[in-house]
Amino acid sequence: MKLRPDLVFALLPEEERARVEAYVLDDAGLGTDVFGTTTEGMGMAYALAYWLHRYYFRVESAGHENVPATGAGVVVGNHSGVLPFDAIMISADVFRRLEPPRLVRFMVDFFVYRMPVIGTLFRSLGQIPGTRRNFDALMEHGHLVGIFPEGTDALGKPADERYQLYPFTHGHVELAARHGVPVIPFGVVGAEEQQTVITNLRPLAQALGLPYIPVTRTFPLFGPLGLLPKPVRYYIHYGEALTIDPAVLESIEVRSREVERVRSAVAEQIRLGREVRERSEGER
Repeated sequence: MKLRPDLVFALLPEEERARVEAYVLDDAGLGTDVFGTTTEGMGMAYALAYWLHRYYFRVESAGHENVPATGAGVVVGNHSGVLPFDAIMISADVFRRLEPPRLVRFMVDFFVYRMPVIGTLFRSLGQIPGTRRNFDALMEHGHLVGIFPEGTDALGKPADERYQLYPFTHGHVELAARHGVPVIPFGVVGAEEQQTVITNLRPLAQALGLPYIPVTRTFPLFGPLGLLPKPVRYYIHYGEALTIDPAVLESIEVRSREVERVRSAVAEQIRLGREVRERSEGER
């Protein structure tokens, strides 16, 4: 399928345009897959995500060999940064670094789709609302699914809790066990510093049906522009794939153990990322 030449050609180098054109979309009719993703829409969204990945957040990443080249899998990691740019960078990073390119589809909270620009970008990149039915369908079609077990509360994590993982929910291990697919842990370093959260207006957020309303050094003082992230460098690490014990479906003790094993693996990837950042910044 030919891509629109304007934004895609302006932001993507030739080899990246070729990656988008080479991506195999399971066409369910009228040029879209069963989740509403189009090659053209994905190309436009990837053009913006690529620019953010390479030039704005200047992502450095490692461990791509741990991400399955084929078949379904659950990609699990830490969450932060007020707005979910970390999810966009994971999707862009995997698409850019794997051969052939693969798309990580995150289970996204419905509030994201009510955001201008961000919601459109997520939908175009193939991200979908986080429902059980959607997850099962993605597994059946052999996709990589991204999950943040800390939940949306972690996006509003205050500065004094940076890189402290919130408790993980257990859905990711149950779903991975049910479908017999691996869990690939990742750690993102940098997103914690893209916004400094001073407090969370939780009562107002609950009244408006939002997961949080952050107060940062720039928001709401500067209005919507105050939500723009600082151009911090991201460091992303992917750990070895974990096979989840099927007994999590029968035993609460096993489930708790497996959740903690995944959480520890994510913490290790964060530790590696912080070490690399400290070393890199010391050399600059």
